[in-house]
Amino acid sequence: MTTIYICGGDIPQDSSKSLVDTDKIKAKLKSLKCAVVNPIEMPFTKMSWTDKLDSRVQLLKKSQAVYVLPNWKESIMSRIELTVAMDLKLETIFHPTSNKEIKQIITSLGS
Repeated sequence: MTTIYICGGDIPQDSSKSLVDTDKIKAKLKSLKCAVVNPIEMPFTKMSWTDKLDSRVQLLKKSQAVYVLPNWKESIMSRIELTVAMDLKLETIFHPTSNKEIKQIITSLGS
């Protein structure tokens, strides 16, 4: 099963370009038989910033792809996550992407 990490979901949803329903994206990815890692659902609140970053990098290392929300540029954490994903050579999916395109990417990952 392909694991996809969602990047950019922890940025406040107050700008027009960040009006993305993360739950709908998760549902779409799960309907395509993907495991979804959404770091905002992880218990990172009591961790230091450095420990949060390390935990997120470890989650990225266990993923095969990263789904990037439109507001990723608004957060240093998201920018670092995307840089790590690129360094790990993870398949990168920028929102919005159709089910057909996502399916092609997942198929190319061998799931």
